[in-house]
Amino acid sequence: MIPPIEHVPRWAEPFVDDLLDEEPAILLEGPRGSGKSTMLRSIAKRRGAVVLDLDDDSVLQLVREDVGTALASPGLVAIDEFHRAPEVLSYVKRVVDREGGAGRFLLAGSVSSFLLPPGTETLTGRAHRLSLMPLAAAETFGAKPRWLAELLEGGEPRNFRTELGRSDVFDVVAAGGYPAALRRATPTQRTRWFASYLATVTDRDLPDFIDIRHSGALSRLYRLIAQRTSSTAVNTELARSIDVSQPTVATYRRLLERLYLTTELPGWTVGVSAKTGHRAKVHVTDTGLAAGVLSLSAQRLSAAAMGGAFLESFVLSELVRQATAIDEALMFAHFRDRSGIEVDIIIERPDGTAIAIEVKSARTVNQRDASALTFLSDRLGDRFQCGILFHTGPLTARLGERVWAVPVAALWDGAEGRRGSSEEGNSP
Repeated sequence: MIPPIEHVPRWAEPFVDDLLDEEPAILLEGPRGSGKSTMLRSIAKRRGAVVLDLDDDSVLQLVREDVGTALASPGLVAIDEFHRAPEVLSYVKRVVDREGGAGRFLLAGSVSSFLLPPGTETLTGRAHRLSLMPLAAAETFGAKPRWLAELLEGGEPRNFRTELGRSDVFDVVAAGGYPAALRRATPTQRTRWFASYLATVTDRDLPDFIDIRHSGALSRLYRLIAQRTSSTAVNTELARSIDVSQPTVATYRRLLERLYLTTELPGWTVGVSAKTGHRAKVHVTDTGLAAGVLSLSAQRLSAAAMGGAFLESFVLSELVRQATAIDEALMFAHFRDRSGIEVDIIIERPDGTAIAIEVKSARTVNQRDASALTFLSDRLGDRFQCGILFHTGPLTARLGERVWAVPVAALWDGAEGRRGSSEEGNSP
């Protein structure tokens, strides 16, 4: 088990702070408890800003009664849980359109603004929108988010070695990134927190804006998706399992995604943008929450048949979180062709080149395990930047032309030299 942690600085905070010198409004979105409120207050304190917490019912009432008076300020106004008063967005739009200027509003919310009632202002073109997910493993260990950035810059991975074993890796997978859970001292305390968290988000928060007709169905659907993470889950099977209609499952899947609890990874076709690909794979966005609500300890998860699927979802979430620190629009997808060849994760760059990633929970891998990466390399030609086969072993090794096996711990362990070593070159 990862030891309890205290406050962890977010690598996005300096970026957000700098953006306030350029943009009139910034919209921080992400799951409840991901650290948005802490960041908002930290930035607000540094800038001497007014903070309005709409989770406080008395503040919420004042804002609803007279939003203009409540938000009036010559400087920065920071608004937490803005989604509880959608009229805030209309007011921000009016001020930005009328006055402009940088650093006027910093808003944080625990649901996607696109989940708010029809007709609600979304601030499209007026606010810089950022997602703040739970802590990446690199943040948890005090490292910088450099692995993906270095791969994009250099075209191939550095030769990374680690002392971490498979059990250490699954300790990280099962811990997840929610700060409040990571502050708990025992697995039992963390499991209780995860159960309470899921109930809060699906049974208390969501009904503020959405009519949930099947009590408990949303949390049951999340648990079912957690059991099937990194799969192309079919709505007919999900509906039958939780005893609701297929249209209800489709609606609830969208709700879970807009609560940032799951993500749908689109299919990718060679030569075609991921937006127009095949059936999506559904992933949990935080493997700690998923393991917690399923009562799976790190040891049980490592031994379970679903351990490999959890590891795949973990790698995806780590890469997506690291991508937020990169000034490049990356498209994430998965690949499967008609013959059944699959690649877990595709990262397509704006110039059309792609990085292909496979994830294996084994400690040892070989060229046969990388056959799908080699296939895609042959298909893409010059568009194929490199292929990465993540595994739970200790060494980096070249498996073929532009294809490497890399310890999954490289995503966090070597960035600051924590318990591992990162060396130039690419021989094991």
